[in-house]
Amino acid sequence: MMTKLLRLFFSNPFLFLFILFLIIYAAYDFYIHKSSGTHLVSLQILALITGVIFESRRISNKWTTSVFIGILSFIFIFFLGSFLCSIVDESNCSLEFILNRSLVFWPFIFFVFYVIYSRIFNERNITPKLTEGITLFLSIAMIYWVVDNGLINFDNIISQTLIVIGISFSLFSFFHAFTKTHLSDRNKFILSIWSSIIMMFFAIDNLNSIYENHNATNSDDILQGIYVAVQYFLLGVSSIYMIQNFMMLIGFLPRWKRFFNSKYFEEFRELKDEHIDRYSEEQVSYLDSIFCAVFIGSIFFLNYYYDFVSRQFAIWITFIIFPFIISIYNYLLVRKRF
Repeated sequence: MMTKLLRLFFSNPFLFLFILFLIIYAAYDFYIHKSSGTHLVSLQILALITGVIFESRRISNKWTTSVFIGILSFIFIFFLGSFLCSIVDESNCSLEFILNRSLVFWPFIFFVFYVIYSRIFNERNITPKLTEGITLFLSIAMIYWVVDNGLINFDNIISQTLIVIGISFSLFSFFHAFTKTHLSDRNKFILSIWSSIIMMFFAIDNLNSIYENHNATNSDDILQGIYVAVQYFLLGVSSIYMIQNFMMLIGFLPRWKRFFNSKYFEEFRELKDEHIDRYSEEQVSYLDSIFCAVFIGSIFFLNYYYDFVSRQFAIWITFIIFPFIISIYNYLLVRKRF
């Protein structure tokens, strides 16, 4: 037994060291909670980090990334704390003080490092092929968001104009999802841009919702705490995709020394090609489109009517679980045929 453990340790020592660090971190957090009644970090931050790790693990299919970034981020914050203490020359900057502060700020640095790493090294992986089905789902979700917000009754001409534009793009995505119309480069570019805009919009709306419910995070209600924690988990899962879509949209804006000159148009064409390349030419089946519209539409209608959860929560949780549901649906459909 001992030989097997040693063999496992030497085959992946970083994983064991990281697990040991997490155990020490949890024990220290338990000690702090017992002595002062508080935790090093809140449940929401831990849920956010868990969401990032969960999605990155799904992308890379290995845990070494989490281990490496976890160790690197702690070393970084520890030496940064030591450096800052040496500058201010405070008498209370003991090793225990630096270690304590490092443990407190480590989750935040870990999150930032993880997102940056995923953005730089997994860029191709976190830019999954968009499909007509994904755009259809996002369009249905956008219509639900508009109706649930009561924006269809707006008298503001600007808001009405934006709604008309949004509905037009949504109908365009519906048209492609329910027909076998050829996906030309122009159409793929339009659908990709529309998908990026919706995802960024939902991301900002979700952040705003979490900020508005900040007081609820301090509630003693267990169910409310779990609900908020799941919101943060979903935010962590989507954070990598948020960054990618943000980069794929902001690149179209002119900048200093790239103000509608040859360099700007060159980058514009490159980014346009990225949008076209990430949109799959494989068209979804008519039955899948119907199932998506009926299933997702029913969930959003029930939540709109009974107000089970917030619209942000309903949209993001459905966005995460629907791919699994459609996979089960297609599996059962194939079994039924044979």
